[in-house]
Amino acid sequence: MQVLDNVSPSSGASRRLLPGGEKMPAAMAAPSFPHGGEGGSRVPGEGAANANPAFTVVAEISTDVLAREALLDRVMGPMRKRKSSEKLRRGRVPSEGLAFVAKDAGGNLVGTVRLWDVRLGDNGPNTLLLGPLAVDPALKSAGIGSALMRHAVNEARRLGHGAILLVGDAPYYARFGFSAEKTAALAMPGPYERERFLALELSQGALSGASGVLAPTGRKAKPARSARAA
Repeated sequence: MQVLDNVSPSSGASRRLLPGGEKMPAAMAAPSFPHGGEGGSRVPGEGAANANPAFTVVAEISTDVLAREALLDRVMGPMRKRKSSEKLRRGRVPSEGLAFVAKDAGGNLVGTVRLWDVRLGDNGPNTLLLGPLAVDPALKSAGIGSALMRHAVNEARRLGHGAILLVGDAPYYARFGFSAEKTAALAMPGPYERERFLALELSQGALSGASGVLAPTGRKAKPARSARAA
């Protein structure tokens, strides 16, 4: 159950870190939002039999990374790093202030979504690529995927971004305003299904005239530190 290509929260924004270990400015730290489950809101492939436990959407911090990777492995399998979207994420960190996780009442990480900085064509404007979005298979109909999507879109708009692109199931992402209408002249840097390449304009006309292959522009991730001193 997933589908793109996508402890309790920290008590203070000053403690939150960007993926890669960098401190996040307090003004950029996303607030947490409690959710009690959204009836009918499902990530593609989710069932309808599970209960809807309470969960919270918070900014991702450095200590979430291992649990996030384990979740993605369970949901998407070993082939996830071969997707065309991965070429735009490899060696980069998410767009500042735009990496989120969902945690259950016990502090367990049960969902994740990130947005990445990309450029449209060789000399085009910068925009965002969303993904992967993933939710714990054991919580298939708790509304977690829907809550993560809405929070990510709202935060991207609040931070002044003009548009979001993603590769995913059109019927599902249409509920958030995504469609293939604005992507006809754009392309991913690798194999992908054209009908699944979707966009949402956060400001009118943000994708007007945009064309070309997406290229990564995000900040580069810092090399992992050696466990032993040199």
